[in-house]
Amino acid sequence: MLSIRTATPNDAPALLKIYAPYVRDTAVSFEMDVPSLAQFEGRIAKALETWSWIVAEQGGQVVGYAYGVMHRERAAYQWVVETSVYLDPSAQGQGLGKALYAELLARLAARGFCSAMAVVVLPNAASVRLHKSMGFRQIGVVERSGWKFGAWHDTAWFQCQLRDRPPH
Repeated sequence: MLSIRTATPNDAPALLKIYAPYVRDTAVSFEMDVPSLAQFEGRIAKALETWSWIVAEQGGQVVGYAYGVMHRERAAYQWVVETSVYLDPSAQGQGLGKALYAELLARLAARGFCSAMAVVVLPNAASVRLHKSMGFRQIGVVERSGWKFGAWHDTAWFQCQLRDRPPH
């Protein structure tokens, strides 16, 4: 049975286990080095202060996570978040990405955020399908935006409106 809950820094080892192969083995993440456990704990704690970070569990095991964080630093961007979803390979293709995104976007909207952005490294048909199915629309492609594994990679930018205006 699937359960989704708020992450805690104590989840960092399980989440880092999911994330590390994306860094080491793919261009899905533009990080070059797997973050340390302390760095990952810090990321979770920081996201929980203002945005959201959630975890999916199935049969008592962490199988995925999603989060929203600051999109850009300038004050006018404060109602826009950047989102990501990562799944354990054993959990892909089961609708868990959609379940995580549905919960994440609802939480972010409830916190007053108006727009969610997502960056997808191309090619990645599964991620493109996921984002489109969740109401994101592709707003552009940045060509040759990241150099990893000896090659340039393009990124598609997606945006999803969460609400019309900030709460105040």
